[in-house]
Amino acid sequence: EHIAEYGGDPDFVAITGGSAGGHLAALAALTPDDPQYQPGFTEADTSVVAAVPLYGRYDWFTTTGAGRKEFIAFLQRLVVKKKFATHRQVYLDASPITRVRADAPPFFVLHGTDDSIIPVTEGREFVEALRAVSTAPVAYAEMPHAQHAFDFYGSPRAHYTAEAVERFLSWVQAGSSPQRKN
Repeated sequence: EHIAEYGGDPDFVAITGGSAGGHLAALAALTPDDPQYQPGFTEADTSVVAAVPLYGRYDWFTTTGAGRKEFIAFLQRLVVKKKFATHRQVYLDASPITRVRADAPPFFVLHGTDDSIIPVTEGREFVEALRAVSTAPVAYAEMPHAQHAFDFYGSPRAHYTAEAVERFLSWVQAGSSPQRKN
């Protein structure tokens, strides 16, 4: 409604975020106009034309694998605050990997190979699931030897990450007609 007042383009809304923000960026991009996520403003267009999640958690449902048991316990205790065993649908609904869809917007997923908080396999599996279903481009960059939050500090890696994101979004914008419903 007010995007132009702040210098934004209402016909080109992209979303990005890192870690929990990466999860939320992916989830928002894959659930446009879902009334479950927009109570009180269901008439608003919540679609985006591109998503750039960085080192996110895309699977809140799988319980096997390195760190999965601890992650589910963390979600139960501090985030979802509902037992996994009795509220499985909540965890499924919050998992971007279960929300992949053919009409997903273009994605550029980034993850560090040495991420000790969210394993790089999380990014790989999400990209694989997206590519299997989405008709839009899905780009993936794996940063060698990069830890979690590799883009936070002024470094060559952070600089080139920002540059790559800018190039991706410029490419999407150059090749896209407005997809938002406005």
